[in-house]
Amino acid sequence: MSIIEDIKSKYGIVGRDVELAMILNAITSNKHLLLEGPVGVGKTKLALAVTSYLNRSIYRVDGDERYTETKLTGWFDPPIVLSKGYVWDAFIPGPLTQAMLNGGILFINELNRMPEGTQNVLLPAMDEGKIVIPRLGEIQARPGFIVIATQNPEEFVGTSRISEALKDRFVWIGLNYQSFDEEVEIVKRETGVDNNSLARIAVEITRKTREHKDLRRGASIRGAIDIVMLTKNMLSLDIQRLTEAAIMALHNKIDIQLKSNRSKKDIITEIVLSSIRKSELTHSKPLKPKDNQNTGLDLSNTQLMVKREESIYKSMSTLFKGEEISGSGEIQGFKPDSRWIVIKQYVSNDVNEDEKIAIESYVCRAIVSLAAEISEKGMRKYRKRIEYPSSPVFSENFDLEQTIENYYGKPLIDYRDIAIINKIPRKLAVALILDASNSMHGYRIIMAALAVAALAYKLERDYYSVVAFKDEAKVLKSIDEEINIESIISKILHFKYGGLTNIEDGLRKGLEQIEQLREDVSERLGIIVTDGWVTAGGDPLDIAAKYSKLHVLQVGIGGGRWESVELAESIAKVGHGIHILIEGFNELPYALMNILRL
Repeated sequence: MSIIEDIKSKYGIVGRDVELAMILNAITSNKHLLLEGPVGVGKTKLALAVTSYLNRSIYRVDGDERYTETKLTGWFDPPIVLSKGYVWDAFIPGPLTQAMLNGGILFINELNRMPEGTQNVLLPAMDEGKIVIPRLGEIQARPGFIVIATQNPEEFVGTSRISEALKDRFVWIGLNYQSFDEEVEIVKRETGVDNNSLARIAVEITRKTREHKDLRRGASIRGAIDIVMLTKNMLSLDIQRLTEAAIMALHNKIDIQLKSNRSKKDIITEIVLSSIRKSELTHSKPLKPKDNQNTGLDLSNTQLMVKREESIYKSMSTLFKGEEISGSGEIQGFKPDSRWIVIKQYVSNDVNEDEKIAIESYVCRAIVSLAAEISEKGMRKYRKRIEYPSSPVFSENFDLEQTIENYYGKPLIDYRDIAIINKIPRKLAVALILDASNSMHGYRIIMAALAVAALAYKLERDYYSVVAFKDEAKVLKSIDEEINIESIISKILHFKYGGLTNIEDGLRKGLEQIEQLREDVSERLGIIVTDGWVTAGGDPLDIAAKYSKLHVLQVGIGGGRWESVELAESIAKVGHGIHILIEGFNELPYALMNILRL
């Protein structure tokens, strides 16, 4: 028996021969490994199976945004420090330090849920095999130390983007959902059910959630397992019971497209009915409702929705000329170039309005997916603040020197002498002001939408406004409005572009948005995107001077005249910001992210 078959047999793995071989190769080659894929595809199971098979020591970390640098490396025990000083006995090693000292494997589950500062601690350990513990000295990794990490795609809720420097230290393996037959086999193994038809229809229902246009995230194989577990002991199974089980199993495992106004219950019901048309359960007649009253389902409406879905897919297949459109809410089915194929069709003059309506949701999904890759979501700057507890508290984040100073000369230390370091996230209020005059058309609108979507990802926990201006300005999103990303994209796609260029009114509306926010924020700033060519309104410099900070992203030279550059530079100067001149709109999303790093 080969090693791969032995691992599969020992740990109950179905399929995944190629991925197991790649993981085995990476670990035995002593390479740091990053496994990426949607929730529920077995990233953790595969990694732990191989490491366990190789009998390697594992130090596991589950990433979240509260996981600090100190938790990863280790911290000092305050009472021991106060009695003995900064000695090794006072140091409590974290999982990174333990893995390095023992030549083991640091396994980080969901790396991109960790804060940027915590991620950066890994760089010297992975690159040079060493870290420095303040006041103790350098720790050198023993042979065999590597880091294995998993991450969900960047557009998943709660994830951030790991830095290019950190990604460069990993070799990468991507995992997708397994084939239909493999998922059926997994369901049968996990549930102990040998009813092939029941397993198949559960898998069919679950897989349909990954490609449904109203869902941005579909269910993993766990959804099919739960459906079978909820139905396997029923003496008889009809549409109503299967639908109830599917709703129970899938409701918390799917996310609706932000733009959709349908309920999860409605969507799951539709999926169950469309799946029944392809499958029927063993030892029973085809599932048919006895009557509408008995099932509680409005079958006529659901069938209309199924037909409408099929109509849209037919339209899409025509537009894509046979290119497959499928996948989960995180754009699993969009190949890297397919997203741009969708966009190209949308902006093409050959596509009529009905076809544009049919594919608009796919365009929005494509832009959201691209924005997730561009945006540095989760990468936030912090300011440190020393606080003193009002009651006894344990924290590894304390200022030892300040604590000793407070304690000095006292017979006993009091908890109120302990100085706690609290990291306060920097909170922003941003007004993005877009030139929507004659210079905006076609792909430029798409790139503007992509830039706004990236901004929305980046500032999901901050405040931002979007203002578009031509002869006059219009607020597309107010500074304190809660709105989903796809709705913003839709507003930009449907905005009526063209006309004169009134920079003054755009700046005025943006300033009003920033000033109306009553929340306490670290910084209030405006970012205007324009070619700098004014054809309407008054002098924008007077308004620009009222900003505490105003950056100018100039896209091209307005009117082909250098006066536009001079004006853009002047706006940035009086607005205490910077001026960036880029050649085309394709650079806009990246330039916007660069400004937000300042």
